[in-house]
Amino acid sequence: MRVESYFFLILLAGVQAFAAENVLEYAYRAEYNKAFDEIAKIPKDDPSVCVLKGIVHFSRFDDLGDTLDLDSALLALRNCKTNEFWEPFRRFKIALVNDIKGNTIKSIGEARGAAQIFAKRADIDSKAFYAIYAYYSPFSKANLEDLKTGFEHSKMFSPILGTSFIWILYEEKKYAEALDITNTLLKRYPEHPVILQIKADMLFKLGKVEEAVAIYKQSEQIYAKRAPNSIRYWCAVANLAKMTKNDFWREKLQSKEYKRIKRWMPKDLR
Repeated sequence: MRVESYFFLILLAGVQAFAAENVLEYAYRAEYNKAFDEIAKIPKDDPSVCVLKGIVHFSRFDDLGDTLDLDSALLALRNCKTNEFWEPFRRFKIALVNDIKGNTIKSIGEARGAAQIFAKRADIDSKAFYAIYAYYSPFSKANLEDLKTGFEHSKMFSPILGTSFIWILYEEKKYAEALDITNTLLKRYPEHPVILQIKADMLFKLGKVEEAVAIYKQSEQIYAKRAPNSIRYWCAVANLAKMTKNDFWREKLQSKEYKRIKRWMPKDLR
């Protein structure tokens, strides 16, 4: 290979990484239209494009709760030709979407396939995502230090890794550590509605009920305007019913609107 061609490939890789970072940053800020606009600027044959589309659709679903976004994420991720890191990450996201949709067998198969590729790679992101898989797999040993390192040093995926780390710490009942990571994310995205709900969950587990209730009341008002009757809206209502024992919030859970969406709710709130 000629020297100038080699340096051109390095430059191209840098440009592609920068474009992906821009897309993800807009997604992390909940500015989904801007994220899609950035994707439109990337050449269609770039291996990251379809994965980025899937990530943005999934992020919007997680926030605004439109299940069509979940279907769109799965469609984008399935109809995908990728390479290098993007291939196992694509399969990792497919596993996550299938898990939410209740396709357990498909989810396990994709997660295992992604993990097998991640395990062979030495980059920070691959080791961190493998640590997530290994934590939930009965056949693998998780190295949570790799996940911590990924959260602290990943250029593109720190919020995704941080959120996964929070819920692992939650399962370990290390609520104070989970809250620390949540606050770190909020320093970067101070008004992010999903992260604020996560903070409320950690505060409640730490016995700071009034602070948790205040955040969820704020969250209920935010989602009543942004996405009424969405999963996140009803998460706010269900948590307020649980935390306050107030009949006002409990009665809302008897509505037809809630019953229509109940199957999508987290198991501990149904």
